This record gives sequence, structure tokens and C-alpha cells, in this order.
Amino acid sequence: MGTAQGTVDAVALVYAIVVFPAPFFWLIVHPAIRFWRRFGNRSFWVALPLWTFSGTCLVLLRHRIFAERIGRNPLTTIAGVALIALAVWIGHHVHRRLGLQRLAGLPEMNPGRYPGGVVRTGIYARVRHPRYLEYMLTFAGLALLTGAVGIFLLAIITILLYLIVAPLEERELREHYGPEYEAYAREVPRFLPRLRRPLRARTE
Repeated sequence: MGTAQGTVDAVALVYAIVVFPAPFFWLIVHPAIRFWRRFGNRSFWVALPLWTFSGTCLVLLRHRIFAERIGRNPLTTIAGVALIALAVWIGHHVHRRLGLQRLAGLPEMNPGRYPGGVVRTGIYARVRHPRYLEYMLTFAGLALLTGAVGIFLLAIITILLYLIVAPLEERELREHYGPEYEAYAREVPRFLPRLRRPLRARTE
């Protein structure tokens, strides 16, 4: 039991190191996207000190992150596994629709070299930001599996940050794609899918 919990804790910590800084990066980039686009792909260098600082802090504070636990039971374990399974399913469908360039955010930083477009098929016919939803669900699932108060706090902060990042990203997309993205945003919810797919997506 202890070994299994230690493994789950390690996975949660590694996931936090990799994912937690991401919304902070986009909060730096999106409000000043025109400035960062002047540097093209070199803009991603700003991520290096951000991830280094965040990762170092998380490693140094790892004992405090897992020091306090909320009572766990079979229901929280089942819920945690279910959330992570759903996140994996979403991530699989995101990767099917987006290439590595899009997943890395290259069209956002260098649209001249990496032209993109409004993706509105597959998982993107159900929600506008499935990748952010994947991150939020995974963090929430790991919080339930570990029961660690620190992971719960990191999950809550991550969710709140993506609720801010998504509208900032959409502002750029509206400026870049105009009516095409406006129509897409009217038809498809941001995070929570409707019970039925939008008419246009269903007829593609």
C-alpha cells in the first residue's frame, strides 16, 4: 500500500512539475502576443526559467505538498481513476486532431511560418479547449488519488488559471480568424460539452 501510494505521489509530483507552469507561460504570452511574435520561436526561451523556477520550488516543497492528506476512500479512488481515464481519452483525441506543431503552440508564436486554422472536427466539435480540459481533469484526478492538500491546491490554481487563459487565447483567435471563429464559438461550448453535437459538426 505504501509503495503504491508512493508511486502515485511521484506521478502527481512529476505531472505538477511538467504541467503547472504552462498556464503561467500563456498568461505572460497571450496579453502581449504581438510583442512575442516579433521573436518567433525564440519566444519559447522564456519558458526555460519559468519551468526551472517552478520545478525547483515544487521539488524543494515536495514534503510539504504531501504532508497533509484529506481522508481517502474507495469512492475518491474510483472518481480519481475515472477523471484521469477521461483525461487520457480526451488527450488521445486531441493528439489525433493536432500535429506536433500545433501541440507545441508554434502557430501562435509564428503564424507566418506555421499557418493554422480553426479545428472544429472530432473532440473540437464538442468543446473549444479540450487540451486545457485534459490538464484540469488529470490534476483533479491526481488530487483525489493522492488526497494531498498540496496537490489539491495546485489543481485548483491550475483550473482557475486556465479559466483565465482560455478567454485570452480566444481573443487572439477572434482577431486572427474573424467570423469563422465567432461562428465556431457560438456553436461549441468552451469546456463543458452539450449532450448533442452542434449541427454543423454533426453534418461534416
